[in-house]
Amino acid sequence: MPKKNSPTKPVRSFRLSLECVRQLKDLAGNMARSEGDVIEISIDRMYREELRFGNLTIGEGENPEDNYKVDQHEEE
Repeated sequence: MPKKNSPTKPVRSFRLSLECVRQLKDLAGNMARSEGDVIEISIDRMYREELRFGNLTIGEGENPEDNYKVDQHEEE
């Protein structure tokens, strides 16, 4: 995660539900952070949880297909 905000960061737009926007504003107020910071922190936490529970793998040359294990039977 970036350590500081930069005015040169690329910008993206997303359509969020009204409930999501309300939660985002509540979190930003409670954490005394910007909405952008809250989104970055939220995604970072979610990403770490996915890694922790094995739903994501990190590594060079890894394919998502490698996560699936299939029993191979010899053909007769």
